[in-house]
Amino acid sequence: MECHVTAQAGQFALDIALSTAAEPNWLGIIGQSGAGKSTFLQALAGFNAAANVSGRWHSRDLSKLDNAVLVSAQTPLFPALSVAGNLELVARHNQQLDNVKTIVALCECTALMSRQTNELSGGELQRVKLARALLANPALLLLDESFSAMDRALRFGILHKLKAYLGPHVKVIMVSHDINDIIVSCDHLSIIESGHCVACGPLSEMLNPARGQQANASLPLISVLHGEIEERNMGISRISVGETSVKVVDESAIPVGQSVRLLLPASEVTLATENSTALHTNCLQATVQSVVPYSATQSAVKIVCEGQELTALLDNYDSRINTLKDGQLVWAYFSGQQTLA
Repeated sequence: MECHVTAQAGQFALDIALSTAAEPNWLGIIGQSGAGKSTFLQALAGFNAAANVSGRWHSRDLSKLDNAVLVSAQTPLFPALSVAGNLELVARHNQQLDNVKTIVALCECTALMSRQTNELSGGELQRVKLARALLANPALLLLDESFSAMDRALRFGILHKLKAYLGPHVKVIMVSHDINDIIVSCDHLSIIESGHCVACGPLSEMLNPARGQQANASLPLISVLHGEIEERNMGISRISVGETSVKVVDESAIPVGQSVRLLLPASEVTLATENSTALHTNCLQATVQSVVPYSATQSAVKIVCEGQELTALLDNYDSRINTLKDGQLVWAYFSGQQTLA
């Protein structure tokens, strides 16, 4: 992917250049308020006639997109029409009437169809706006804080269904202040500061840098473990990670048997040099890969368990910092209160 956008918004100058070796399907963008995230999406959507857009994403020329659809707080609905009327109008214009029922269910809008738009809550408005955007048949979907008013279980459920529905054919750029939304949906991540891209790459590498690479201070240190849902019972899912199983609280609607990602913040992983299952719900046997400084007060311990990398944080005053050696056998413990995607 290659993308270069320049734009001017008052005194604010935007000059964002994104480049990835691989071709992402979902690109997440984070940054402080006022960094230029929304200005960037508006330029891609064609809302800023003075902006300059160039680059390619797969076979698409980003300067000639005629079906980039933006979903944001400023996206208007027709106040004189019901929810059903708003959706039908867009569906009819884009020859998508056959897809209305599917998209309405995907966006959890079935119970909203008879309502007027001025009767909707913030989260309900976001769901309707997302449904209308999908009925516009986008090639590029631009999501600007489009899930911020929804509770965690609802937005994760919709994101999971949305990824399955869009597949690899529709490309998505997603801006969110909640890094968890991006982690559960995106495969690449870009960080925007003061109108410029300061970092861009695969999500797993950005969250958990390889040895010798500096972690970005604006990102939490999070490991992504890959597994499969073996069973679900009473809101608890058992996930196979290699030859080991772990249990997590599961609010998602991900089907049993499907591959998933388990997101483990380094701050929530406890290391021990002896096995004691009484410490936490879950335990993974691992070997130490490296111990590197993370901050003025902590070091990051990178370990390998079931062929996958995991990171834990230890305080620098912890005596184990000086005794852990590469290849040493350790046990990683963590609770079942983790994010599943």
